[in-house]
Amino acid sequence: MSSKENKYPILVFSHGWGEHYCQNTILMEELASHGYIIFSISHHYECKFSSYPDGRVIYLDANSLRFKKIMQEQQNPKAMELFNKMFSAGNDKERMQVFIDTNNTIPTLIKGSPKYWAEDISLFLNQLKEINRENEIFKGKLNLDKIGVFGMSLGGIATNEICISDKRIKAGINVDGGLFGSVLNKKIQIPFMFLNSKRFLGYGNLFTIRSTSDCYSLSIKNSDHYNFTDYSIYPVPFAAPLMGTIDGNKIIEIMNVVVLAFFDKYLKEKEDIDLVRKTKEYSVIEAVSNIDGIKN
Repeated sequence: MSSKENKYPILVFSHGWGEHYCQNTILMEELASHGYIIFSISHHYECKFSSYPDGRVIYLDANSLRFKKIMQEQQNPKAMELFNKMFSAGNDKERMQVFIDTNNTIPTLIKGSPKYWAEDISLFLNQLKEINRENEIFKGKLNLDKIGVFGMSLGGIATNEICISDKRIKAGINVDGGLFGSVLNKKIQIPFMFLNSKRFLGYGNLFTIRSTSDCYSLSIKNSDHYNFTDYSIYPVPFAAPLMGTIDGNKIIEIMNVVVLAFFDKYLKEKEDIDLVRKTKEYSVIEAVSNIDGIKN
């Protein structure tokens, strides 16, 4: 642990459904190198794998009734129809209807799981005082007044949930999770950013009204869902159908820059950071903010 500062702000990351806690190791390393302590947690039985201190390893439980129900809902022809409508919706009313209808078509996954995952995150936050008091590595180093949360895909939806329900969190980022769950009916009260793939191009205004504080929607042209993981530069076959044409190294760079800038601004209180101006360095970013109606 670096001795450069007495204590450091905390970031908690939540993976995608069926993914794992190390899916964004590159981003974690970048953030850690700039003075953040990052905890990437596992959501047991809904991630590829997770392990206990005693050596036990558990995997995604494909035999559970919950898993089977999730699969059944996703195989509903209406679910694919709604996915296609996400791209073809022509105005904000149609776009919002896609979110509402999807919420109702696959509720076990995108309404139920995010609430369970948010409870996981809250349970972990409950342990931070003890970690800060007892852990040999982190003892006295955690700034419990500076906590940020971010997640990708379902982890992003869980970030929506936890940022609504847990007042200990000071800033949050949803990476390509969309507007599902409680955020359709409740507002986020803290600074927030939605970092989106091409599927949410044109959705910016719907996103930025979800927070009563500063809120940003950054949508990356030519990107797709799995570009927001290390798979962008460490490709695997199963991710290929959800990879865009954007250069893998470029989107990794964009994530490193904008995620760091956001948390620096709102956790480290570097008020001179202008996130929308920073996005102008990248022609592939469609940026919308609720700050003075800024649109890029």
